[in-house]
Amino acid sequence: MLSAARRILGAGVIAACALATATPGSAEEDFILATPMPEDHIIHTVASAFMEALPEDSGLKAEYHPGGDLGDWTALFEQVMQGALPMAMTFSASDFDKRLDITLLPYAFDSWGEAETLLGADGELLKVYEEIYAGLGMKLLGIVPVDFYGLAMRKGEERAPVDFPKDGEGIKLRVAPVAIGIELFETFGFSPVPMPYSELYTALQLGTVDGRAYATPVEIWQMRDVLENYILTNDAFEQGVWVVNQDWWDGLAEEERTAILKARDEALKVAWQQAREKSDEVKAQIEEAGIEIVTLDDAEMASARKLARDKVWPWMEERVGSALIDKIRKATAGE
Repeated sequence: MLSAARRILGAGVIAACALATATPGSAEEDFILATPMPEDHIIHTVASAFMEALPEDSGLKAEYHPGGDLGDWTALFEQVMQGALPMAMTFSASDFDKRLDITLLPYAFDSWGEAETLLGADGELLKVYEEIYAGLGMKLLGIVPVDFYGLAMRKGEERAPVDFPKDGEGIKLRVAPVAIGIELFETFGFSPVPMPYSELYTALQLGTVDGRAYATPVEIWQMRDVLENYILTNDAFEQGVWVVNQDWWDGLAEEERTAILKARDEALKVAWQQAREKSDEVKAQIEEAGIEIVTLDDAEMASARKLARDKVWPWMEERVGSALIDKIRKATAGE
C-alpha cells in the first residue's frame, strides 16, 4: 500500500496533468471531480446528480474519482486549495484554517429543517463559510448535507451513557483529532481519545477505546459488527463541502460557470430530502442488525445543549475571535 505522502503526490500529479490538458474556454472542458467517500454515501448521490445535470452542449465533462482514489478528505481539500484539483466534494480541514472548526460547533442546529435553512442556498451560515473559503483560494459551491452525529459503544461494553451527558465519566471515547472535539467531550465528562478514522475499527475491536463519537448512521452501519448501541446525541451536523479552486473557476468562460452553477442547483435541490431519507433508511438497517438505538429525551438534549453552548462556544470564541462567533450566534439565533 502506498504511503499517505505518496498517495497525495501521485494524486496531485494526476490532477495537474488533467488540468494541463484542459484550458479554460476551450471547446471541451474536462475537469476532475473527486470525493473521499464510497458510492453508498450521500456525497456520491449528489456528485452523480451534478454530472447528470451538466448540459451536453456545455462542453463540460467531469472525470469522476470517488472513494478517495485521489486521496482522503484532507488531501482532497489541500489539492483544491493548491490548484492541483479543480473540484471536490469533501470535508472542511481545519489544519489549514482553524476557523473551519466552526462546522463542529455543538448544537448549532436543533433539526434538519434548521440545518437546511442555515446551510442551504442563501443560508446565513453558508455566507459565513463562503468568506472563509474565499480567503483560502477556493469557491464554496455549497454544503452537502450528511447527518447528525451520535456516539456508539463497542460490542461487549456494558457501560452506555444513556443518561447523557451525565454517564460519560471514565468512558474512553474516540473523537476526531481536532481541538474542538477534545474540548467538547471533556466538557461532557468523557475521556476523549483523538484518533485518525483509519485506526478506529481496530481500536474498537481491541478495546483501545470504549466507544466513538462523531458517528453518522452510515458509519455505524459500516462498523456494525463491533458496536453495541448508538446514542443519538445530535451534538453536531456533518457537512460535506463542495469546493472549486478559485483560479480555475475564474479561468472558465462565463457560460461554463453558468452551466456548472445550474447543475449544482439541480443536484443540491433534492440533496436535503435524499439525506433525510437515507438517514431513516440506514437507522432501520442498524436496528435490524441488532444495534440498539437510544434517543435522548428533551431534558437530556436541553442539558447537553446548554452545557456545550455555555462552555464550548466561549472556548471557540477565544480561538477564532468574537466577530466570527457573533455572526454564528446571530445566524443560529443562539443569543
